[in-house]
Amino acid sequence: MCAMENGLRGPSFLRVIVALAATVVVLVGMRLSAQILNPILFAVVLALLFSPIYAWLRRHGLPTPLALVIMLVFVGAIFAGLLFTLGASIGRFTERLSFYTSQLDGRLDDLDALIERLGLSNVDLHDVVKPGALAQALGVVLSGIAGFLSDLFLILAIMLFLLAEGAAMMDRLRASVPEDNPQVLRLTEVGQNVVRQFGLRAVVNLFTAVGVTLLLVVLGVDFPLLWGILTFFLSFVPYIGLFIALTPAVVLALAEFGLSRALLFIAGVIVVNIVAENVLSPMLMGRGLNLSPTVVFLSFILWAWVLGGPGAFLAVPITLFVIGMLETFPETRWLASLMGSSAPASGAPGVEADDTS
Repeated sequence: MCAMENGLRGPSFLRVIVALAATVVVLVGMRLSAQILNPILFAVVLALLFSPIYAWLRRHGLPTPLALVIMLVFVGAIFAGLLFTLGASIGRFTERLSFYTSQLDGRLDDLDALIERLGLSNVDLHDVVKPGALAQALGVVLSGIAGFLSDLFLILAIMLFLLAEGAAMMDRLRASVPEDNPQVLRLTEVGQNVVRQFGLRAVVNLFTAVGVTLLLVVLGVDFPLLWGILTFFLSFVPYIGLFIALTPAVVLALAEFGLSRALLFIAGVIVVNIVAENVLSPMLMGRGLNLSPTVVFLSFILWAWVLGGPGAFLAVPITLFVIGMLETFPETRWLASLMGSSAPASGAPGVEADDTS
């Protein structure tokens, strides 16, 4: 009897060990090949995001080459406009950086004097907020943007190939397996879910970015458009993206106008974020597949380690894809459920990632 129990448990335990070992090998392989994988993954996400527009062009009778040219011009114009705006703002900001640094020094001296009058002589704000923090914080953000732009041509080329061949590839895949194959059906559903989640996330991020930009304009802080654009893109990074995007703006508000204006800006950002994440986001993404907040945070750490900075942007789409695939196999369905997924309501497939900003 004991031998029989060991015989039943052995293969199961062995499968777990093999699965874990295979997972480690795959993750290490992805980490080593991140420089190649990142443009491909970005292109896949962009192709999914812009596929409804491409499909609309094709449905209206446009030939494939013309539809692809229109998509290239459309997407290229978006990135060109963003690049021009960021480049102009960053250029002017760099020219005035020494002025902002000297202003920040003066503000910190005034705050240190105030703190000393309150009897807290051991506190030195120069150790907390360094005058060079503005340039350092912006440099970290811009290095990630520069890495993305350096691969932009490759990303757009791969995206066009995926748009042109995507439908044919899916048809060939369906033809090679039974009609009711759960993996193929789930792959299609996951693609739709990623498009919906990313698109609705973009709407929420746009609301946040517009709110931040208007707030900066009202407060008179320099370069509001620069901080608004960074807010839009970095809000795709779960939990810390908004903090990273707005840290330079807070320091700049402190340097230009002092502590009261900086605190007013922080309070305004909190209000905008609460409205975006607790009112607008549930309205838009209130149905369908849910991701546990713990899973979102852990996936952010994992994919940032595996893929570097781009992994922080891609963490939620990749995790959605992984969960979708796990749900197609009975042996791993429990793991998908543990990660916080739930089957979409009939006729209303959707995705929600809980407060990922």
